[in-house]
Amino acid sequence: MRTLAVLPSRYQASRFPGKPLALIAGRPMIQWVWEAARNAPGVDEVAVATDDARIAEAVAGFGGRVVMTDPALPSGTDRVAAAWRAIGKEFDAILNIQGDEPAMHPATIAGVVALLREDPGLPMATAACPFNSADELFNPNNVKVVVDDRSRALYFSRSPIPYLRNSTLFVPDFRPWLGAEQLAFYLRHLGIYGFRPAALEAFTALPPHPLERMEMLEQLRALAAGMAVGVARTPHLSLGVDVPADVPAVEALLRLHGRK
Repeated sequence: MRTLAVLPSRYQASRFPGKPLALIAGRPMIQWVWEAARNAPGVDEVAVATDDARIAEAVAGFGGRVVMTDPALPSGTDRVAAAWRAIGKEFDAILNIQGDEPAMHPATIAGVVALLREDPGLPMATAACPFNSADELFNPNNVKVVVDDRSRALYFSRSPIPYLRNSTLFVPDFRPWLGAEQLAFYLRHLGIYGFRPAALEAFTALPPHPLERMEMLEQLRALAAGMAVGVARTPHLSLGVDVPADVPAVEALLRLHGRK
């Protein structure tokens, strides 16, 4: 199975302009993501999809491949699809690894590739890891996913799901009843997707779904359309960078992963 990893990367960001080029432990953020993809077993080619010459120059500087994409494209997944078409080679799987995930672990990427390789009928795949605390679970920035017995996604949400009901009352915050045994059941979604070529074409042809707009979660478009999404479990947390204050936590995670 031939796999292409595409890293969509935009310079403009309302809360952190230029963040793909922000230094993380001395290297541009996008370089960390590129290195993780390059080192992931099962990935054959890696490309950065961008609409900005500054990012393109930086990627070329560390030896990466760049595909320039239309700045009017509405999402990272659309940029991934555009890059795949521009490269023009035959691939059995296309990965969307978000360019602001510098702590993405190569083993996590490999797990998504393996899921698609082992199940030829699976149109899409992603990854999830355990939660470490109840506070992480209740943070709406940390997306939750519930899976079925075949590790396929049932739903993604910013809310803590499933709801843990007390025997006598309902409360919005069920942390008082959430012990280690219950916490182990919850899964934290990570910023990576794998597509079959036909699934990527179908996904990008669909309009945004109301559920997607409500939660601001693109993957709900796939579930609403009836597309199966396999979920590879990994022990390795990855953290997205949204604001400069996120950088120290990511650098600490890179040290924990032995990558820094």
